[in-house]
Amino acid sequence: MIWWLKAKGAPAVVAALFAVYLVAILVRQEAIPVPAVVGPSGQLLVTQILGVLPVVLLLHGLDRGDAISEEVALRHNGRRNGLLCVIFALLALVLAAAVQLLWDRPEALSLARNCVGFLGTALIVRAVLGPGVAAICVAALPLACAAAGRRPGGSAQPWAWPLHEPLSYLGAGEATFLFAIGCALAVWKNRPALNPLARTT
Repeated sequence: MIWWLKAKGAPAVVAALFAVYLVAILVRQEAIPVPAVVGPSGQLLVTQILGVLPVVLLLHGLDRGDAISEEVALRHNGRRNGLLCVIFALLALVLAAAVQLLWDRPEALSLARNCVGFLGTALIVRAVLGPGVAAICVAALPLACAAAGRRPGGSAQPWAWPLHEPLSYLGAGEATFLFAIGCALAVWKNRPALNPLARTT
């Protein structure tokens, strides 16, 4: 099991998760300007995009092995991948709660929500188009929400959950829903339906 976790890059994912929470403590309300495609131009908080890093590392780790070899192995790789994703989400939530309690950083709550939602989105896209496209989509998702997910008053659109307030029930619900669907697909489907970025031999 320890070898399997190392093969999946779990130590690097955990280190990246701790690192993004450390950055969240330090940067707090720092933001980057994002030009708007629809609605008013706005800003994207650094903490709203930080979750992309550990999620992309986890996504890379899930697909480090050979899918065909994993399918014929005695262990059920899908269940293990799903369990790894659940542990990642729980660790993100525990770290967010600790940061909020110790340093009063509500941004950590939105970071946890976004980590969970980004992972769910990545797993859904991975099941359809493969891990390469999934990583690109997850990296582009917060930027797309910032560019097109603002109302005229500046508040986030209902669908733009990465931009919602830290205590938004709607944002948390949408992220949880995406995560549940993504985990179900990770357990059920090990190989994508299409994989346009797959290396051909």
